[in-house]
Amino acid sequence: MTEEYKAPPVHIIEWTDSFSIEDEWYNVGETHDARNILTCGYVVGEDDKYVFVATTFDTGSGMYSVGIAIYKPCITSRTILAQAGYR
Repeated sequence: MTEEYKAPPVHIIEWTDSFSIEDEWYNVGETHDARNILTCGYVVGEDDKYVFVATTFDTGSGMYSVGIAIYKPCITSRTILAQAGYR
């Protein structure tokens, strides 16, 4: 089996759950309680607004699945469990 792609870094991201409709984010209030969430997975991308985390990564194709986009202002901490390309 040939590995063509190195695994992305693995992080634990702690974040406060919020809710949104498209790109409009709403504050916690009477109708929505904040929840502290832990997400663990492969950080497959990041831009100025979001961190993209996947739970599976195929080293043969570079494909990933079961992803989540975490809104950066909601993140309270990030811990690197493994650097990119670990084995």
